[in-house]
Amino acid sequence: MKCAISLTFPFLLFALASARFVDPPVPVVDSKGVPLSAAEEYYVTQLNSGPTASGLQPGVERDVKCPLIVMQDYNPAILGEKVKITMRGVNSKTIMTGTPLDIAFVNKPSCASSSKWVVVNEKQYSGEWLGIGGTTDLGADKKIVDGVFKIEKYLFVEGYKFVFCPSSSTKCFDFARREEKNGKRLILVNETTSPFIFEAEFVKAVKQKSSSFLF
Repeated sequence: MKCAISLTFPFLLFALASARFVDPPVPVVDSKGVPLSAAEEYYVTQLNSGPTASGLQPGVERDVKCPLIVMQDYNPAILGEKVKITMRGVNSKTIMTGTPLDIAFVNKPSCASSSKWVVVNEKQYSGEWLGIGGTTDLGADKKIVDGVFKIEKYLFVEGYKFVFCPSSSTKCFDFARREEKNGKRLILVNETTSPFIFEAEFVKAVKQKSSSFLF
């Protein structure tokens, strides 16, 4: 009996060491430490961005004339466009890590049918990229990849990253920044630690208060 236990124990340790432990969901917080809410709007900026990166916004590149590509402008003063984030299939307003999300820009380009984030596979482009819109907007040479977005913690205590989990895979993939003419495009990569991974910070948008005047 002792011999059987001694032989089994190393294999048990190996199995435990090999298992992937997933952190329980916790609230995603904004730049002020306040939990993100589905009722609010946010700018998605790059944490510790440096001199050549701004927040995320729809952009154009190459043959894509309608702003359907989610990009960073090279001007660090630009906060980008506001987004709304909701948890898919859940009524809770608090946005949690590791849960399926729907993300959309608040303002939709007039040439797009939707401002909802999607991942695009393009025949003439090396890598799947983050975009918006529908199949009719993108054209015949591009298709939308089925899957879900999630937000996870990243390297720094206050940092987060977006991941995309394709329905056809058991893995989730990070987004890295690729420099192009009009800005930095976000593409899916099979890496977890890279200087080009987009490390997100969420800045709550200030809502305009309507003024009332008495005459």
